Amino acid sequence: MTPTNSYINKSVDRALRLLDLFDDSRVGLTANEIADLLGTTRVTIYPTLHTLHSRGYLSRDEQGRFILGMKIIERSGQKLAHLDIRRVAQQPMRELARHLKANAHLATLHGHEVLYLEREEGRPSVTLREIIGHRVSPHCTALGKCLLAFLPLDDRKLIVEDLNYIKHTPSTISTPQALLVELENVRRQGYSVEIEEFHLGSACIAGPIWNHDGKVIAAISVSMSVEDLRERGAEERAGVILETSQEISRHLGFQPPARLGDLRGGDA
Repeated sequence: MTPTNSYINKSVDRALRLLDLFDDSRVGLTANEIADLLGTTRVTIYPTLHTLHSRGYLSRDEQGRFILGMKIIERSGQKLAHLDIRRVAQQPMRELARHLKANAHLATLHGHEVLYLEREEGRPSVTLREIIGHRVSPHCTALGKCLLAFLPLDDRKLIVEDLNYIKHTPSTISTPQALLVELENVRRQGYSVEIEEFHLGSACIAGPIWNHDGKVIAAISVSMSVEDLRERGAEERAGVILETSQEISRHLGFQPPARLGDLRGGDA
Protein backbone atom coordinates (compact mmCIF):
# COMPACT_ATOMS: atom_id res chain seq x y z
CA MET A 1 0.00 0.00 0.00
CA THR A 2 1.37 3.40 -0.98
CA PRO A 3 1.56 6.21 1.58
CA THR A 4 -1.31 8.01 -0.22
CA ASN A 5 -3.60 4.98 -0.14
CA SER A 6 -2.92 4.46 3.55
CA TYR A 7 -5.07 7.50 4.30
CA ILE A 8 -8.10 6.32 2.30
CA ASN A 9 -11.16 5.66 4.44
CA LYS A 10 -12.67 2.42 3.19
CA SER A 11 -16.28 3.36 4.02
CA VAL A 12 -16.05 6.73 2.30
CA ASP A 13 -14.26 5.16 -0.65
CA ARG A 14 -17.03 2.56 -1.01
CA ALA A 15 -19.69 5.28 -0.94
CA LEU A 16 -17.91 7.34 -3.61
CA ARG A 17 -17.31 4.31 -5.83
CA LEU A 18 -21.00 3.49 -5.45
CA LEU A 19 -22.05 6.97 -6.60
CA ASP A 20 -19.63 6.73 -9.53
CA LEU A 21 -21.59 3.74 -10.84
CA PHE A 22 -24.40 6.02 -12.02
CA ASP A 23 -23.92 7.46 -15.51
CA ASP A 24 -25.85 7.92 -18.76
CA SER A 25 -26.05 4.15 -19.31
CA ARG A 26 -26.88 3.27 -15.68
CA VAL A 27 -29.44 5.77 -14.42
CA GLY A 28 -31.20 3.33 -12.08
CA LEU A 29 -29.71 0.30 -10.30
CA THR A 30 -31.02 -2.31 -7.88
CA ALA A 31 -29.15 -3.18 -4.70
CA ASN A 32 -28.08 -6.50 -6.22
CA GLU A 33 -26.77 -4.78 -9.37
CA ILE A 34 -24.80 -2.30 -7.27
CA ALA A 35 -23.31 -5.10 -5.19
CA ASP A 36 -22.31 -7.03 -8.31
CA LEU A 37 -20.70 -3.98 -9.92
CA LEU A 38 -18.71 -3.30 -6.76
CA GLY A 39 -17.72 -6.93 -6.39
CA THR A 40 -19.38 -7.36 -3.00
CA THR A 41 -22.65 -8.60 -1.50
CA ARG A 42 -25.98 -6.90 -0.89
CA VAL A 43 -25.57 -7.37 2.87
CA THR A 44 -22.19 -5.63 2.79
CA ILE A 45 -23.36 -2.72 0.66
CA TYR A 46 -26.72 -2.13 2.41
CA PRO A 47 -25.42 0.19 5.19
CA THR A 48 -23.81 2.41 2.56
CA LEU A 49 -26.99 2.42 0.45
CA HIS A 50 -29.15 3.20 3.48
CA THR A 51 -26.88 6.06 4.57
CA LEU A 52 -26.70 7.66 1.12
CA HIS A 53 -30.47 7.30 0.70
CA SER A 54 -31.25 8.79 4.12
CA ARG A 55 -28.95 11.75 3.42
CA GLY A 56 -30.55 12.47 0.04
CA TYR A 57 -27.62 11.44 -2.16
CA LEU A 58 -29.63 8.50 -3.46
CA SER A 59 -33.33 8.25 -4.21
CA ARG A 60 -35.70 5.61 -5.61
CA ASP A 61 -37.52 5.59 -8.94
CA GLU A 62 -40.99 4.17 -9.61
CA GLN A 63 -39.54 0.67 -10.05
CA GLY A 64 -37.73 0.85 -6.71
CA ARG A 65 -34.30 1.17 -8.28
CA PHE A 66 -31.73 3.46 -6.71
CA ILE A 67 -31.05 6.70 -8.61
CA LEU A 68 -28.99 9.77 -7.84
CA GLY A 69 -30.77 12.04 -5.35
CA MET A 70 -31.40 15.77 -5.46
CA LYS A 71 -28.68 16.39 -2.86
CA ILE A 72 -26.17 15.72 -5.65
CA ILE A 73 -27.72 18.58 -7.65
CA GLU A 74 -27.75 20.87 -4.61
CA ARG A 75 -24.10 20.18 -3.87
CA SER A 76 -23.17 20.70 -7.52
CA GLY A 77 -24.62 24.23 -7.51
CA GLN A 78 -21.31 25.88 -6.68
CA LYS A 79 -19.54 23.82 -9.33
CA LEU A 80 -22.14 24.78 -11.92
CA ALA A 81 -21.29 28.41 -11.29
CA HIS A 82 -17.79 27.73 -12.60
CA LEU A 83 -18.66 25.62 -15.62
CA ASP A 84 -17.09 27.09 -18.76
CA ILE A 85 -20.28 26.67 -20.74
CA ARG A 86 -22.34 28.56 -18.19
CA ARG A 87 -19.82 31.38 -18.03
CA VAL A 88 -19.44 31.58 -21.81
CA ALA A 89 -23.18 31.45 -22.43
CA GLN A 90 -24.34 34.12 -19.98
CA GLN A 91 -23.71 37.26 -22.03
CA PRO A 92 -24.94 35.88 -25.38
CA MET A 93 -28.05 34.55 -23.61
CA ARG A 94 -28.67 37.91 -21.97
CA GLU A 95 -28.46 39.66 -25.35
CA LEU A 96 -30.72 37.04 -26.92
CA ALA A 97 -33.36 37.38 -24.21
CA ARG A 98 -33.38 41.16 -24.53
CA HIS A 99 -33.45 41.08 -28.32
CA LEU A 100 -36.43 38.70 -28.49
CA LYS A 101 -38.03 40.05 -25.29
CA ALA A 102 -38.39 36.48 -24.08
CA ASN A 103 -36.81 34.27 -21.43
CA ALA A 104 -33.75 32.26 -22.44
CA HIS A 105 -32.54 29.02 -20.88
CA LEU A 106 -29.38 26.91 -20.98
CA ALA A 107 -29.51 23.17 -20.28
CA THR A 108 -27.65 19.91 -20.70
CA LEU A 109 -28.47 16.22 -20.36
CA HIS A 110 -28.09 14.74 -16.89
CA GLY A 111 -28.63 11.02 -17.30
CA HIS A 112 -31.90 10.81 -19.21
CA GLU A 113 -33.18 14.18 -18.01
CA VAL A 114 -32.79 17.82 -18.98
CA LEU A 115 -30.82 19.74 -16.34
CA TYR A 116 -31.23 23.53 -16.39
CA LEU A 117 -27.94 25.40 -15.93
CA GLU A 118 -28.86 29.05 -16.49
CA ARG A 119 -31.72 31.46 -17.16
CA GLU A 120 -31.82 34.99 -18.53
CA GLU A 121 -35.05 36.96 -18.40
CA GLY A 122 -36.20 39.12 -21.25
CA ARG A 123 -39.76 39.02 -19.99
CA PRO A 124 -40.31 38.50 -16.24
CA SER A 125 -42.32 35.38 -15.44
CA VAL A 126 -43.42 33.52 -12.34
CA THR A 127 -43.15 30.19 -14.19
CA LEU A 128 -40.12 28.18 -13.04
CA ARG A 129 -38.23 31.23 -11.79
CA GLU A 130 -35.97 29.06 -9.63
CA ILE A 131 -35.10 26.84 -12.55
CA ILE A 132 -31.33 26.37 -12.18
CA GLY A 133 -30.77 22.77 -11.10
CA HIS A 134 -34.31 21.80 -12.09
CA ARG A 135 -34.66 18.57 -14.08
CA VAL A 136 -37.42 17.52 -16.50
CA SER A 137 -38.01 14.73 -18.98
CA PRO A 138 -36.75 15.57 -22.48
CA HIS A 139 -39.85 14.33 -24.32
CA CYS A 140 -41.93 17.44 -23.59
CA THR A 141 -39.45 20.31 -24.00
CA ALA A 142 -37.66 21.97 -26.91
CA LEU A 143 -34.39 21.74 -24.97
CA GLY A 144 -34.84 18.02 -24.47
CA LYS A 145 -35.64 17.36 -28.11
CA CYS A 146 -32.61 19.38 -29.19
CA LEU A 147 -30.28 17.56 -26.79
CA LEU A 148 -31.55 14.12 -27.85
CA ALA A 149 -31.72 14.79 -31.58
CA PHE A 150 -27.98 15.23 -32.08
CA LEU A 151 -26.91 12.19 -30.08
CA PRO A 152 -25.56 9.14 -31.91
CA LEU A 153 -28.45 6.96 -33.07
CA ASP A 154 -27.89 4.13 -30.57
CA ASP A 155 -27.75 6.53 -27.60
CA ARG A 156 -30.80 8.36 -28.90
CA LYS A 157 -32.86 5.17 -29.13
CA LEU A 158 -31.71 3.93 -25.73
CA ILE A 159 -32.87 7.07 -23.96
CA VAL A 160 -36.09 7.42 -25.94
CA GLU A 161 -37.13 3.85 -25.09
CA ASP A 162 -36.42 4.41 -21.38
CA LEU A 163 -38.42 7.62 -20.86
CA ASN A 164 -41.61 7.92 -18.84
CA TYR A 165 -44.03 9.61 -21.24
CA ILE A 166 -46.10 11.71 -18.86
CA LYS A 167 -48.88 13.61 -20.66
CA HIS A 168 -48.65 17.20 -19.43
CA THR A 169 -51.06 18.48 -22.08
CA PRO A 170 -53.04 16.97 -24.97
CA SER A 171 -50.12 17.90 -27.27
CA THR A 172 -47.39 16.10 -25.31
CA ILE A 173 -45.55 13.41 -27.28
CA SER A 174 -46.57 10.12 -25.68
CA THR A 175 -44.71 7.29 -27.47
CA PRO A 176 -41.08 6.48 -28.29
CA GLN A 177 -41.97 6.10 -31.98
CA ALA A 178 -43.47 9.59 -32.17
CA LEU A 179 -40.49 11.11 -30.37
CA LEU A 180 -37.98 9.44 -32.72
CA VAL A 181 -39.83 10.88 -35.72
CA GLU A 182 -39.79 14.32 -34.08
CA LEU A 183 -36.06 14.04 -33.39
CA GLU A 184 -35.38 13.32 -37.06
CA ASN A 185 -37.26 16.52 -37.93
CA VAL A 186 -35.12 18.42 -35.43
CA ARG A 187 -31.93 17.05 -36.99
CA ARG A 188 -33.05 18.08 -40.47
CA GLN A 189 -34.00 21.65 -39.58
CA GLY A 190 -31.24 22.18 -37.00
CA TYR A 191 -33.45 23.37 -34.16
CA SER A 192 -36.42 22.16 -32.11
CA VAL A 193 -39.86 23.60 -31.46
CA GLU A 194 -42.28 22.80 -28.65
CA ILE A 195 -45.83 24.18 -28.70
CA GLU A 196 -48.04 23.59 -25.66
CA GLU A 197 -46.41 20.22 -24.94
CA PHE A 198 -45.31 21.14 -21.40
CA HIS A 199 -47.53 24.09 -20.46
CA LEU A 200 -50.73 25.21 -22.13
CA GLY A 201 -50.35 28.59 -23.82
CA SER A 202 -46.54 28.44 -23.98
CA ALA A 203 -44.07 27.61 -26.74
CA CYS A 204 -40.32 27.21 -26.96
CA ILE A 205 -37.56 27.05 -29.59
CA ALA A 206 -34.11 25.56 -28.88
CA GLY A 207 -30.78 25.37 -30.68
CA PRO A 208 -27.77 23.10 -30.01
CA ILE A 209 -24.40 24.07 -28.53
CA TRP A 210 -21.39 22.19 -29.90
CA ASN A 211 -18.00 21.66 -28.29
CA HIS A 212 -14.56 21.54 -29.92
CA ASP A 213 -15.05 17.83 -30.71
CA GLY A 214 -18.20 18.53 -32.69
CA LYS A 215 -20.53 17.08 -30.05
CA VAL A 216 -23.70 18.72 -28.78
CA ILE A 217 -23.10 19.21 -25.07
CA ALA A 218 -25.88 21.68 -24.27
CA ALA A 219 -28.71 23.70 -25.78
CA ILE A 220 -30.24 27.13 -25.39
CA SER A 221 -33.91 27.92 -25.73
CA VAL A 222 -36.25 30.88 -25.78
CA SER A 223 -39.73 30.53 -24.32
CA MET A 224 -42.73 32.60 -25.36
CA SER A 225 -46.48 32.53 -25.58
CA VAL A 226 -48.14 30.68 -28.44
CA GLU A 227 -49.49 34.02 -29.63
CA ASP A 228 -45.99 35.50 -29.81
CA LEU A 229 -44.76 32.50 -31.78
CA ARG A 230 -47.59 32.77 -34.29
CA GLU A 231 -47.02 36.51 -34.67
CA ARG A 232 -43.39 36.21 -35.84
CA GLY A 233 -43.13 32.52 -36.72
CA ALA A 234 -40.70 29.85 -35.57
CA GLU A 235 -38.24 30.16 -38.46
CA GLU A 236 -37.44 33.82 -37.87
CA ARG A 237 -36.86 33.34 -34.15
CA ALA A 238 -34.94 30.11 -34.72
CA GLY A 239 -32.46 31.96 -36.92
CA VAL A 240 -31.64 34.36 -34.10
CA ILE A 241 -31.39 31.53 -31.56
CA LEU A 242 -29.07 29.52 -33.82
CA GLU A 243 -26.82 32.54 -34.28
CA THR A 244 -26.49 32.71 -30.50
CA SER A 245 -25.93 28.97 -30.06
CA GLN A 246 -23.21 29.07 -32.74
CA GLU A 247 -21.56 32.04 -31.05
CA ILE A 248 -21.40 30.09 -27.78
CA SER A 249 -20.14 27.03 -29.65
CA ARG A 250 -17.34 29.02 -31.25
CA HIS A 251 -16.23 30.23 -27.83
CA LEU A 252 -16.02 26.56 -26.84
CA GLY A 253 -13.71 25.84 -29.77
CA PHE A 254 -16.24 24.57 -32.32
CA GLN A 255 -15.61 25.39 -35.97
CA PRO A 256 -19.04 25.50 -37.68
CA PRO A 257 -19.51 24.37 -41.29
CA ALA A 258 -20.51 26.84 -43.94
CA ARG A 259 -24.18 25.84 -43.87
CA LEU A 260 -26.52 25.44 -40.89
CA GLY A 261 -27.91 22.33 -42.53
CA ASP A 262 -24.55 20.60 -42.09
CA LEU A 263 -24.83 20.82 -38.32
CA ARG A 264 -26.23 17.34 -37.81
CA GLY A 265 -23.73 15.55 -35.60
CA GLY A 266 -23.62 11.89 -34.66
CA ASP A 267 -25.05 9.03 -36.73
CA ALA A 268 -28.03 9.52 -38.99
